[in-house]
Amino acid sequence: MVQPELPDPAPEREEDRVARTGAPVVEERPSGEQRVRVARLASPKLREDLARRLLVPLAIALVPFFWVADASHRASLTTLGRDQGIFQYVAWAVSSGEVDYRDVRDVNGPLVHLLHFVMMKLGGGDEHRFHVLDLWATGLTFALTAACLPGLVARGKRAVGPDLAERAAWGFAGWVVLSAQYQLYTYWNQAQRESFCDWFLLPSLGLQLLPPARSRTRATARIVAIGALSTVTWFGKPTFAVFTVAQLAVLLLVSEGEVPLARLARLVRFAVGGALGAVLPLVYMLRWGDAASFLRISSSDVPQVYRFIWAKSAQEIFGEEGPLLAATTGIAVAVVVLALVAMRELPRRALVLGLAPLCGLVNVLAQHKGFGYHFHPLTATTWLAALATVLMLAERYRSVPRRRRLGRHAALAAAAALALFVASSMRSSPQTRNVWILAGGETPERRSWEEYFATFKTNDFFPWELRQAASYLAAATSDDARVQVYGMDPYILFLAGRRSATPYIYAYDLNADAALEGGWSNRPTEAEQAVIKRKREEHELDMLAKLRERPPEAFVFLDRAPLITYQEAWDDFRYACPTASRWVAENYHLARSFGEVHVWLKDGHPVKDEPAWPPPKAP
Repeated sequence: MVQPELPDPAPEREEDRVARTGAPVVEERPSGEQRVRVARLASPKLREDLARRLLVPLAIALVPFFWVADASHRASLTTLGRDQGIFQYVAWAVSSGEVDYRDVRDVNGPLVHLLHFVMMKLGGGDEHRFHVLDLWATGLTFALTAACLPGLVARGKRAVGPDLAERAAWGFAGWVVLSAQYQLYTYWNQAQRESFCDWFLLPSLGLQLLPPARSRTRATARIVAIGALSTVTWFGKPTFAVFTVAQLAVLLLVSEGEVPLARLARLVRFAVGGALGAVLPLVYMLRWGDAASFLRISSSDVPQVYRFIWAKSAQEIFGEEGPLLAATTGIAVAVVVLALVAMRELPRRALVLGLAPLCGLVNVLAQHKGFGYHFHPLTATTWLAALATVLMLAERYRSVPRRRRLGRHAALAAAAALALFVASSMRSSPQTRNVWILAGGETPERRSWEEYFATFKTNDFFPWELRQAASYLAAATSDDARVQVYGMDPYILFLAGRRSATPYIYAYDLNADAALEGGWSNRPTEAEQAVIKRKREEHELDMLAKLRERPPEAFVFLDRAPLITYQEAWDDFRYACPTASRWVAENYHLARSFGEVHVWLKDGHPVKDEPAWPPPKAP
C-alpha cells in the first residue's frame, strides 16, 4: 500500500527552541569568509544565575540609597571645623614658602599635611570643593574595598569567580553601607586624620580578602601593595601600626594554597611594600618639611607633653553612649567573623576582617583621648565586616538546588535586614537632622552669610567672627604681613592670607596648664611636670626671640579657646607668657574686636583703630 506523501513539518520557531532547550538565540552575520555567531538572548539559566549574583547587593544598596546620598550632599554644604581649618592653614603656608614643622609646629604626621596640600592644589581651598573632594575620595575607597569581597567563600579550582558586574554591584553596596556610617559623624569629625588614613587602610584590607592569587607574580604584587597601603597610615597616626601587625600576622598564617609563596618570601615582600609606602610622605617631608624638627616634636613633645592633654581612661572613653554602642557592635561583629573562620565557613584570610574592629578599639585606647573621629577605623571595619557576612550567605547558598531554598531565603533576609538597618540609622545622621542646610547652604552666596555660620557656632568656635577678623586683617595689613595668633584657630591666617609670625600656632605650646593637669588616670608625675614647665618656658622664649627679630604687624587673641586657663585670651596670655606679654603690651594695642576675636595692631600702624567696617560696597 502506498503511503500518502505527508507535507514537510513547519520549521520550529527560534523562540520555541529557546524555551524547549534553553539555548541562546543566535544570528549569523557574514564577516568575510566566516560567519560570526552573536548571542541575542541569554538563556533562562544564565539570567537566573545573574539574578542570584546581583540581587543581594542591589537590595542592600537600593533601599537606603536615597537617604545616604541626601546626607552626603548635605555634608558637602557644611563649613570646616577647627581641625580641618588648622590643616588648611598648614597646607597653604607650606605652599606659600613656609617649611613644615620648622615654621609651623604641629604634632600630626606628614600624611595629613600632604593630603591637604594636594587637595589645596585641586581647589580644596574652597570649603565646598574641599568637602566634595573628601566625599569622592572616601566614597571611592568604600566602593573599591567592597568590590574586593566577592569570591570570599569560593572554593576549589573549578569555582566560578566573580565577574565585573558582580564586583560593581557589591562595590555599590559598599559605598552605600560605609557612606551611611560616615554620615553618622558630624561635620566636625569628617575629613579628619583617621578618615584620611581609612583611604589606605580599607583598600589594603580589601586586597587581603581577594581570592587566592593564581601565580607567584600576582601574589607578590598583591602583598607589596598591602604592605605599602597599610604602612603609609603610620605617617597619619602611628597607632595605625596595630592594623599592620594584624595584617602581617594573618598573611603569614594562611596556607600556601591561598598564597603561593613561602612565609619568609611573604615577609620580605611585605617589608618591601612597607618601604614603598613610606616613600611618599618622606618625599613630602624632605621637599617641604624639616625632618629634624618633626623628629624632635614626635619624640619629645608628644610623649612628654601632648599625651597628657585631654587624657582619658578607657572607662571615660567607653562610658558615653556613642562610643559604647560603637565598641560593643564592633566586638560583636568581630566575634561572629572569627567564629565563622573557626568553623571554616570563612577562609583563614578573613581573620583580618575579624581582627580589624578589635584593632580599631586598640587604636582608640592607645590615644587616651576618645575624640569622635578616633572611631572612624572601628566603625568602618565593623560595617564592612557586617557586609561581608551577608555576602558569605549569598555566595554559600547561591548555587543550591531549588528544592533547598532555605539558604537563599536566609541570604535575602540578611540583606533586607542590613538594608533596613542602614536606612533607619540615617535618622541619627546629623546631616539628615539638619534640614536647614539645604536652604542655608545651597548657594555660594548663602554660604557666606552670617546666618549660615551662626548655625556652626559653639562655645569655643566662632566661624563668623573668624571671617570678619580675617577680612579686617587682609585690609589693615600688608600683603606679606606676618600675624601672631594666640588660641587654637590658625585658620584665620588662611582666611586672611597672612603667615604666622612664629611656628607657635597652638595655645597649648605656651600654656602648660592642660598638660600639667592631665587626666583621671594619666596625670604627670612631679618629674614629668618639671619637664612640661621647662618646655613651655623654652617655647615662650623662642617665640619672643622670633617676635623681636621680625615683629609682626598684628596679633590676634581668641577668647574662650580650648586649652587656655582664662576665658579672655589676653588675660591668659599675660598669665601664661609673662615675659612675652610685656613686650606685646609695649609695642601693640587693641585695634578692633569681632565678638571673641580681638585684633591688635603695631603701635604707629597707619590704619585707624576703629575704621568704618565693613567697608562700603561699590555701587
